[in-house]
Amino acid sequence: MDTSLVNSQAVELLSQITGQKLTQKNLTPPVIFLANLVTVLLGVIFVDGIVAESEKQRLLTTLYRFSNPESDVRKLTHLMIKGVKENQIYKQVNNLLALVAPLSESEKLLLISFGYEMSAADGEIDSCEKKYLEIVAKQLNIKPQHLAVLEAGLIHQENVDTAALNEVHFLLNPAHFQELDTIFVKAASDMLAALPAKAEYKITKPHINISYEELKKFQQDRKQLDNCCYQLFQIIQDCTNRGFLPHTLIEELGKVSQKIQSQRFRLSVLGEFSQGKSTLLNALLGEEIQPAREIPCSGMITVLKYGTQKRVVCRYKDGREEEIPFEQYQLKATISEDAALGCLSDALAHDEIDEIVFEHPDLELCSSGVEIVDSPGLNEHPDRTAITQKLLKDTDAVIFLTNASRSLTQVERDLLQDVRTQLNHGKENEPANNLFVVGNFIDLVRSEKGREQVRQRIERFVQGQNPIVVGENRVHFISAQAALDAILQGTEDEYLKAFQNFTESIEKFLTFDSGIVKIKHSISHINRIIEKGLDGLYQSQNTLDGKIQISEAEKQKVLEKIGEASGRDVRIRLLADQLIDLVFEQIAESWDEWREGLGDRMAKKSQHWYSEYSPVWSQDKLIIDYTNQFIRDLSKEIDEWGNTKLKDVILQKNLSI
Repeated sequence: MDTSLVNSQAVELLSQITGQKLTQKNLTPPVIFLANLVTVLLGVIFVDGIVAESEKQRLLTTLYRFSNPESDVRKLTHLMIKGVKENQIYKQVNNLLALVAPLSESEKLLLISFGYEMSAADGEIDSCEKKYLEIVAKQLNIKPQHLAVLEAGLIHQENVDTAALNEVHFLLNPAHFQELDTIFVKAASDMLAALPAKAEYKITKPHINISYEELKKFQQDRKQLDNCCYQLFQIIQDCTNRGFLPHTLIEELGKVSQKIQSQRFRLSVLGEFSQGKSTLLNALLGEEIQPAREIPCSGMITVLKYGTQKRVVCRYKDGREEEIPFEQYQLKATISEDAALGCLSDALAHDEIDEIVFEHPDLELCSSGVEIVDSPGLNEHPDRTAITQKLLKDTDAVIFLTNASRSLTQVERDLLQDVRTQLNHGKENEPANNLFVVGNFIDLVRSEKGREQVRQRIERFVQGQNPIVVGENRVHFISAQAALDAILQGTEDEYLKAFQNFTESIEKFLTFDSGIVKIKHSISHINRIIEKGLDGLYQSQNTLDGKIQISEAEKQKVLEKIGEASGRDVRIRLLADQLIDLVFEQIAESWDEWREGLGDRMAKKSQHWYSEYSPVWSQDKLIIDYTNQFIRDLSKEIDEWGNTKLKDVILQKNLSI
């Protein structure tokens, strides 16, 4: 909508209609559109001279979609209904043209669509109402074939012109109505849903895969560097085990290796709601994963990353984690429609969830080492804004998305300034080199002149006298939906080419700017560890060769330590000698005690000796038998004294000392 076309006639007319003293400042885009809508709908009702009660109810039902019960807009709507009816504005062509002058082609078509919807509410369109709508449409320069599409769709006819149908879908694309309000965006979406679906083109080519070769090569280099860490780890560990190097080097190298192994690029997509963030992510991934709709959608941070299997994990604010079925992912990842529209509630959906992590083994960009973050709209609920700003502290690159058909509102300009400051760690007025500004919906800007104007407006603000970004290829103009369609349908077109230029710029930045910095940092850390290791080995070698050179003061300290050690050695030796003497005394006492009782014990044992030989006939053999039994019992006595008294009591006790 071009509000500069609101002239004094329109201001006076709306003041007359509402009975209020209005100024041009009061005529905001929603107010202007509502004034036109009231006029057209009342014209449909009164054209046949008969106003049924059901028509009055339909009128209010339609108009109430755009306001809350107690809002100023609702009160203004009632004033408009009364004023348009009393002054019969719907019959006055000049006044009608003054009201519709600021409307765009898409807004005019949506306006007339509500007229057809009102007329077709009972299943057919009255001839008088149809004639009135055709006259108004002619004044608005709406094509007759577009009216035919509206009529056919609303009364459920099958046959419609394919080209005209696609044009209507293009003009009623909800992205055209974001300047009005979220409610109008929803209204356009609902109107499209009532019409026949856009003609699908037959897929003749396989799905297009966007490859990220530079990112893959970077990951290979990262793995090679980690292999070097492992080889260095083995060397240092061997030297540590031999006592040549301290354990701290192993711990330090382990931290570096862990950082290299976990090294991933984090890419965040930010912007106002309904700028196509989720569609852009789907295009980056080459698959329709993120939920997308025309009203605020993303309810919390969603992280898309590589995983060995496809799974979804909910991380809650209380620290819990829960794996959920994939079917629940899109439900959990979105906010309710009522909350999005702001009509019934502005509470967050699933506000107990901190973030949702989606893992997938086959997403090309994620398997190349990139984690992608879909954030809530920056201009929505303050809790979601705080989450997004916190997210900026841990990101490698940011994509800021804007609508090219209405590029860079004042809110977006303020948001961009804030994002730049966040990325620069609080430093203001310094351009950010990791910020990409992307104008989406460039396909909605039909003329080449219009596209050039869009480019100039965005580039002038982003790269002008007080630049927001710095670096090559930081501003791009794409159609995320058209690119996604081309990827899925396997077709090459200008939108896919523009999208590939954009992805190449992102890839180049991640690998050659951010990536090289990370690799160099790791290499510097590894080099410092190597230098420490070499210093330690040189010191060990000099020690072994006796080549250590120390100062006189250090020598004195060493001699003092030697003296202390020598004194301790003398005391230890004296204690050992005393213990040895004590042991000999204890052994002697124990031996004497054992020997004194030996005779009695042996005599007692001899009572059990036995031989089958007779002392008369086999005296020699009898002596041998008794001798063997004597030796056996005596050996047992000796063993018992040696193991029990000598070893377990005397020696063990003193050896432990």
